[in-house]
Amino acid sequence: MMGKSQQLEPKLFYHELSLERRIPQNHILRKVKQLIDFTFIRSRVEPLYGVNGHKSIDPAVILKLMFISFYYNVKSERALMEQLPLRLDWLWFCGYDLDDPTPDHSVPSKARRRWGQNSFSEFFALVLGRCMDAGLVDGKTVHVDSSMIDGNASKDSLKPQLRLIGQKLYQDLDDQIQLGQPVSEAEVSHDPDESVADASPEQDVLESRVSTTDPDARLGKKYGRSTLGYKDHRVVDDQCGIITATVTTPANVNDEHMLVKPLETHQDNTNTAVETVVADKGYGTMENYKYLKEHQAEACISHKHYSAGEGKFPPGKFIYDKQRDCFICPAGQKLTRFSRKEERACWIYRADRTVCEKCPLLDDCISSATQGRQVQRADDACYIEWADACTSVSRRKYLLGRRKYKAEGSFADAANNHGFKRARWRGLAGMTIQNLMIAAIQNLRKLMRFGNNRPVAMADNLSVFTNADSVFASKNAL
Repeated sequence: MMGKSQQLEPKLFYHELSLERRIPQNHILRKVKQLIDFTFIRSRVEPLYGVNGHKSIDPAVILKLMFISFYYNVKSERALMEQLPLRLDWLWFCGYDLDDPTPDHSVPSKARRRWGQNSFSEFFALVLGRCMDAGLVDGKTVHVDSSMIDGNASKDSLKPQLRLIGQKLYQDLDDQIQLGQPVSEAEVSHDPDESVADASPEQDVLESRVSTTDPDARLGKKYGRSTLGYKDHRVVDDQCGIITATVTTPANVNDEHMLVKPLETHQDNTNTAVETVVADKGYGTMENYKYLKEHQAEACISHKHYSAGEGKFPPGKFIYDKQRDCFICPAGQKLTRFSRKEERACWIYRADRTVCEKCPLLDDCISSATQGRQVQRADDACYIEWADACTSVSRRKYLLGRRKYKAEGSFADAANNHGFKRARWRGLAGMTIQNLMIAAIQNLRKLMRFGNNRPVAMADNLSVFTNADSVFASKNAL
């Protein structure tokens, strides 16, 4: 038979009600609480608080609130505080009871600005250390990649940089006067035009405009899409996909300039020297190859190939003979050293015009009507040749295939589950904190997933290349 209508009759007292018993034993926050001791933050931020005044919320609770915000992808701190009283598991995790007052939404915001980036770097290092203790980090083979993040600002807020330079100058002078600091005559007579006097007439439009809403955000372009915001440069370990380093920059910083710093951060965090670096061709520059060779690291990084015009033989078809210091063209003729370009630090090698005119491949090779075919060789071209010979075809394909789901997959997971593609706050410091928290949470999820059942390391599978290398030995590694 049908039951009677359910009607809530609030009780004056609730007996034997315990949040501890309400939270299932297999709840994810129980596992987090077992693995991470959030109280470490108390000793770290204690010097940042005064002796007198109102007592703050427990810093460990604030860090837990920030953790919940990113783990469950809550869009803002205000929304977090609105949902907190409704979630028994969140209340239990933060140490609150049903009738305890919850903090105001401004508490995490103020704590974040007070603590600074270093406190969150230590949280990231703490989680990374747990992953290393569990054997999830090899540290020798790593993947480097970057991803764009939309800033918390509109492209309509972009203004010429010169106007912002003048505004900042007068704001700084006003701050000095209010603080009673002396102002020198040089500062007062400073001409904002001097700050951009050395700018090239061909300066990129992306560099010449700055957002008035978020001055740290910059316009960057990747895959044909322009973004006003930031970039997260990550180092992902090959073994289990653990993020070992994250460096945040404005969106206009090119990837080719962001290989060394993430690798050095990885080595500082793991105390392990990198042996193999895997990345896309955006990182394939002579400077990066030179750095890897000097540090005895193997480069699995393709480089850009330049064409010689539509339907013409590209420079890659010309083989350099080191002993004779010349290039050999597809027809077997020599290109000898002709002249030097100091601005590009390279030599030009040219074939004799009379020889080229007799060649049956003339139409497929030369577009000039007066001179023979020429190619350039940079002074540091030996590093490109070294990088091309670092790995065999089979191993290169294997590593680049792993990069797609280790590095790119790491960014996809962050975007789908933790709001990675949207900047919560403004400023480079806030974005650095956001990326550190998201990376730490992703590592923690890996730790809870694998635990003691870590996957087989890549080094254990190297036997697959033994037979494959002989098949591809005669082919170009690129």
